[in-house]
Amino acid sequence: MCMKKTIFRICSVLLAAAMLCSAAGCNNKKPEESAATADTASKAEQTVSAAADDSDEGRHKDYDQQTAQAEYSNGYLIVNQDGNSRALEMFTGEEEATQFYSNELNTMKERLGSKVNVYSMTVPSACEFYCPSNYRNDIDSQKKIIQSIGESLINIQNIDLCETFSNHNAENIYFRSDTRWAQLGAYYAGKAFAKKAGVDYADISKYNKKSEKEYLGNMQLFLDNETLDKLKLTPDIFTYYEPSVQYKTYYYDENFEFLTEGDFFDEVKDSLYESYYKGGFYSLKVTSDVKNGRKLIVVKENATTALIPFLFGSFEEVYVVDIDYTETNLVEMIEDFKITDLLYAVTTNTAIGTRAYQLETLRSQATHGRLEDNATDVDNTSEKSTEKDTENSDGEDNTPQYDVGLNNIVSEYVPDENDNGEAYDNGDGGGDDNYEYDYNNEVEYYEE
Repeated sequence: MCMKKTIFRICSVLLAAAMLCSAAGCNNKKPEESAATADTASKAEQTVSAAADDSDEGRHKDYDQQTAQAEYSNGYLIVNQDGNSRALEMFTGEEEATQFYSNELNTMKERLGSKVNVYSMTVPSACEFYCPSNYRNDIDSQKKIIQSIGESLINIQNIDLCETFSNHNAENIYFRSDTRWAQLGAYYAGKAFAKKAGVDYADISKYNKKSEKEYLGNMQLFLDNETLDKLKLTPDIFTYYEPSVQYKTYYYDENFEFLTEGDFFDEVKDSLYESYYKGGFYSLKVTSDVKNGRKLIVVKENATTALIPFLFGSFEEVYVVDIDYTETNLVEMIEDFKITDLLYAVTTNTAIGTRAYQLETLRSQATHGRLEDNATDVDNTSEKSTEKDTENSDGEDNTPQYDVGLNNIVSEYVPDENDNGEAYDNGDGGGDDNYEYDYNNEVEYYEE
């Protein structure tokens, strides 16, 4: 027994010595070996990386824990933060109100089965992250809303952006003068989605960054003049990111009939948010040089349009349909185009509101037979075009006041003798309304 113990102790000592020698050898690598290893790691960091790593560090500030000077204007809270004025759309809604949205997604998943991955991305509005503590009782928690949706979904991946956006809320992820997110926020949202989907995702540094100063968003339609003047003192910077990956963009009408091939970005100086694929009202297909066998459909609304270009480097094909301007049956599209992934990207306001019924319409509306894509090997000389012919045979210009691009004219400019030609007709021919704006499929009127 003593001999065995002695042998065991000798072996232990020899093993420990060997481990120390090995560790010393590792710490004494040749300089050129260490440099080569570092260079390899550096190159790996520069390539398109898989989705997102576990950490999501950004610039954060506890706006919701601090008091701030603020005032209401037409129901919107105007907050003084970091020397700037920020307009916030205040959110109210109950968790029970998400039941229809969750049920609809579950119905769709059951219909599609295991062959299609389904994801829910419910995008919170800015007040969740920027409402000061002294006004916090005026809003409901969007985090609870999104968590409630996640708990109700069956075999569907819920993408909760609240923690991600909180980590980055000291960055320009939302506009201060617009109800919608800035494209940097959409980048972080896409990164969270790519991680869930298990696909590659290009770092923001790989994009061609373009910026326009003096941006004033859609809040100018809702605020009184005095409050609007405060926003004008510190306007936003509108920044968008063009992908470096090679891709082609094809446009379709509401019935997914091919119109033309064209550019994805088309800068509109007086309405910069409409720079994303001609206002974002068309159906769309984007093909890229990605080869992973994955095809994605994004069901989105106007407010989430900025997400789309960040997905070009993650899927072979990306199809985009808008919940308000698509008359194609979604199940039919998925089956005919052999879609592997379906992403619902809507705002929390949509998830709790009546617009969620549009998702049921997308699933259940009448089919038009097997869909065929005529966009193969096309060029810009296609007979169909997204450009509208606005001149009639008499040479008179009948340009619509605003056309979403699908022959859905919102309103026409009609001169009114009482207003010296400044009135807008709401479609009934009366010319009684001073201004009409179609926002999220809801018509609102403003009087000067």
